[in-house]
Formats: sequence, structure tokens, C-alpha cells
Amino acid sequence: MITPKKIRSLKPRVQLRKAADVFHEAASSEMEPGYLDEVMEIVLSSDLVDREDAERIKRFYSKGKGIGYEDIHYALLSILGDSPADWDKRTEEGEIDWSVRKKLDHYLFLDHLRSPYNVGAIFRNSEAFCVKEIYLAPGTASPEHPRAVRTSRSTVEAIPWKEAELEEIDSSLPVFALELGGTDIRHFRFPEKGLCIIGSEETGITPQARQLAESSLGLVSIPQFGAKGSINVASAVSILLYEWMRQSGV
Repeated sequence: MITPKKIRSLKPRVQLRKAADVFHEAASSEMEPGYLDEVMEIVLSSDLVDREDAERIKRFYSKGKGIGYEDIHYALLSILGDSPADWDKRTEEGEIDWSVRKKLDHYLFLDHLRSPYNVGAIFRNSEAFCVKEIYLAPGTASPEHPRAVRTSRSTVEAIPWKEAELEEIDSSLPVFALELGGTDIRHFRFPEKGLCIIGSEETGITPQARQLAESSLGLVSIPQFGAKGSINVASAVSILLYEWMRQSGV
């Protein structure tokens, strides 16, 4: 159990993160008498906790063990701008530990995607499914757009990316594209190392991208069985990335 003295020695954001961990543990475990009082004192004296948040946290604390302590846990994460995600792997300082992420020689090229939401969601899917690097055609929404950052759940920090024209990318990489009219994903043989082109939400891949893909590994499509003719591009990418990862033996 981390001591109050140790918590006080940490940076303000790390103090609150450690305090959040303490109250999460306290919701299901017994703590030494007076220990939580000291941690509460640290929380309430933090410059990051405003008066309104302090009053809420005090009310939660008065409820005692159980839901009150869990409420404090989530309140502190909210103050830090985090969404509750107990399954995230973190460093001792409480930051997400991107070093544990598995990477394969799988690359994406976002071909003029306009929505920051979709770009952010693709980064989040890519982090989960082992993508090594993402290239963005000029005109693609920036991963640094606030909406992209928020939707990505900070995974734009985890995956190297850069803006590039298609012809600037390593020409030795096998290329294929996610597009209508291609080989059924259930029968497509994904390369161990390769570049997948993801087209615009409205118009799909550019003619240049189609020509490059068709001269290499071709097009891959996801069969659909609903009344709508398409699914969201980020959802489609998640399906593709999982199958690519699975075929790579992960």
C-alpha cells in the first residue's frame, strides 16, 4: 500500500491518480484506521480539485465503504480527464504504458478521410490490433484535431504517423485496399507485411490508390447482409485489422 508520504512526493496529477487507485482498492479491502483520512486530505488540498469537486468528493466519502469509495475513484479520474478504464496497462507514474503494445509489420494509408471522428477511431482500433504505423494523404483530417484525439482515447500518442503521398511510401510493401467489389475478407490472404489503403467515407479510394492496389494484392471487401449498403469506415477497419492480425498468427 502506498504511503501518504509517498503520495505527497509525487506530481499533482500522479497524486490524484494514486489516490484514485487507493479508493478503488478501499471499496473492496480493509484499510488501516486513519489512512484514508490522510489520502482525503491530500486530495482536497490539491490545486486540481476545485470547490465543487471537493464538495462532491466529501459527500462520497461520508457514505463510507462501497459505492462511496468507487464514486471517489471515478470522480478523480474525471478530474484528470480520464475515462474509467481499469484494464489499461499503466506505468508506475500512472501513465498508459504504450511499450507493452504488440506491433506487426502492418501499415495503413488513410486516403483522404475527412472526419476527425473516424480518424481517431481508426487509431484506437489500430492500437488494439498491432498496426505499426499510419500514413495520411494530404487533406486527411489531422490526428491532432481535438475530436480525433478524444475519440482515439489518446492512442494517437502510441502509433507513429505522418502525412505522405502514396508514392512516398516504401515501394517494397505489398499493397491492398479495403473497398467494395473486392475479394471476400473470408477468402483474402493477408500479407505478413503490407500496406492497406483505407478510402474516403464518401468516395472510397482514389483512382491512383486503386491502380496501385490492383497491381499488387488487390481489393478486399467485407460482405454485408443488412438493408444498408455500407458500414462506418472505422467499424470496417476494425473488422479488417482483426482478420489481418489473426492471419498473422497473433
